[in-house]
Amino acid sequence: MFSASLSPAEKQGGGTMSRWGPLCCSIVARFLVLFCAAAFAPRAQSQEVLIRGTGKMVPVCKLADLDLNVSFFSDEAYFVVAFNLQNISESPCVPQPGVAFPQFNPEQVGEMKPFGVCDDCEDRLPNGQYRAYDPVVLNPGEAAHQTYRWNTVATTEGGKCLQIRALFLVAAPTLFKPVCSEIAVSRTYAGEFVPPVLKDEPSTDEAEIDEAFVLSSSKPRYYRDEIFTLRVGLANPDSRPASGEECPTLLLRERSPNGVTRFDEVSPGGFKTCKSFWLGADRNADYQSGFEVDSGVNSRWGGLGEHSFELFQPVGFSRLGRIQFVRSNKLTVQIDDPALIPRKWQGNVNGVGVDVTLDKGAYKLGEDIPLHIATENFDAPVPIYAVDPVWDPYPAIGIEVRDVTERPLPRNERFSNELLWMGHGLGPVAYPAGKLVTIERTLAGQGWLPNRPGVYAVVVTWRTFDGTHVEPGSGRSRKADIEPYATVQAAATFRIVAEPSPGSHSEH
Repeated sequence: MFSASLSPAEKQGGGTMSRWGPLCCSIVARFLVLFCAAAFAPRAQSQEVLIRGTGKMVPVCKLADLDLNVSFFSDEAYFVVAFNLQNISESPCVPQPGVAFPQFNPEQVGEMKPFGVCDDCEDRLPNGQYRAYDPVVLNPGEAAHQTYRWNTVATTEGGKCLQIRALFLVAAPTLFKPVCSEIAVSRTYAGEFVPPVLKDEPSTDEAEIDEAFVLSSSKPRYYRDEIFTLRVGLANPDSRPASGEECPTLLLRERSPNGVTRFDEVSPGGFKTCKSFWLGADRNADYQSGFEVDSGVNSRWGGLGEHSFELFQPVGFSRLGRIQFVRSNKLTVQIDDPALIPRKWQGNVNGVGVDVTLDKGAYKLGEDIPLHIATENFDAPVPIYAVDPVWDPYPAIGIEVRDVTERPLPRNERFSNELLWMGHGLGPVAYPAGKLVTIERTLAGQGWLPNRPGVYAVVVTWRTFDGTHVEPGSGRSRKADIEPYATVQAAATFRIVAEPSPGSHSEH
C-alpha cells in the first residue's frame, strides 16, 4: 500500500490536495517543456513584482532564465503533471504561474465537451476568491514547481473520459492518462515537486540509466529553413536493443536559444519493424545499424542560434514505479541566417539574379545534398513579380541535375524520393528591389539526387514577370496574362563518390 503526501511548500501554502490512494505507478521524465505565450497565460502582466515587506521589485523570469522539467505521477484515480522550474540565470527572478489548456483527441472532442481547468483550485477560499500569498523568488540555482491534476476514472456512472494529446508543448500522448474531470491547476510553490513515495520508505529512487544512444547530426550548423534529421546510434555497439518494442516510442527534447523548450514523441525513420516508413528512409534500419529521427525544424521549432537536443526512450519501471528512460548525449546544433552566405550571383540578367551554393564539392553515394538558393531583384527598371518560393516551390524555382554532357538525369538515374508539395496557387508575388530571398531545398527532396557516382551540375532557374500591369496589393494583372520579364540561371558542380553514407537515401 502506497501513501502520498504534499511537498512541504504545498503544506505551507495552504494547499488542500491530500491523499491520492494506492499508487500504481509514477513517471518522472527528465525533459523540459515550453511555457509559451499562446498556451501559457500568466496572471500578472508586469515585468517586475513587488515583494511585500521588503519594498524590492524583482523582475519576472523570462523563458531563457528557466530550465524546466516535467514529471508524471499516477495512482488508481488521479494523474498529476508537475512542472519544475530552475533559475539558470545569474539574478533573482519571479516565475509566473499560468494556465495551459490541453489539446484533446479531436475525434473525441467532436462527441463531448472538453474538460476545463480550475485555476489555483487548492488555494481558493469558500467564496471563490484567491488567497493572498507572496510570490516565489528564485535565486540563481533555486527551483519552484506547479502542478496539473485530474481524475482518471469517470466520476459519474456512464461518464466519459478524453485522451489528452499535449499539454503546453509536451506532445507525448502515450505518457498522459485519460482526463475524466476538470483539471486542477496549482499556483507556483518554492522548491521542486516532492513525488509520492512508499510509506516508511526514503524518498529516493533509482538513478537514471546512463547514456545508451549517441545522437548526432550530419553538420554542426544549418541554415534557417534547412530541413535535417538527427542520427541515432547505440553508445555501445555490442549492447542489446534498448527495448523489445517492435516500433519503439522515442521522446525528443529540443531547447531553443530563447529558452522555449518542447518535448515530442518521434518515430524512428525506416525502422524495419515499424509499419510506416519515411519517404526515402532506409527500410532496414534497426538499433545496431542506427536510424534517423525528425529534428522538428520548421514544423515544431525555429529561430536562429544554438539549439540543443536530447533523446529519451522509456524502457521499464523502477522499484518505486518510476518509468526509467535510456537517453542520449546532449547534441548542440547552430542555426544560421542564410542571408550571410557569400553569393557568386552567376545568374544576373536585367537587374534580377539567382544563386545556388553547396556545402562542399564531393558527397557520398546516397548522401542528400542541401541547396542554398537565393534570388534578388537588384535594380530592375520595372516591378518584378514571381511565384512564391515558399508556398509554390516547384513553379517558383526550377531545379534539375545534369551530367557532364549537360544531359538532364532521367528518372532511372535518380533516387525516387521526391516530396509532394501542394502550394497555394495564388499567383505571383512582388519582389521589391534590394530584397534578398533565401530558399533551402535538397536534391533528394526535389527528386534529383543521382543514384550513381560521377560528376554533375545542379542548375537552378528563376522565372520572373513584369509587374507593370499588376494591381497593387492584389497580385492580379489587369491584362489577361502577366508578361515574362527575365529568366536567370545559376549552376554548381559536385561529385558523387562510390562509398555509401550511413542512413542515406539508398534503396535496399
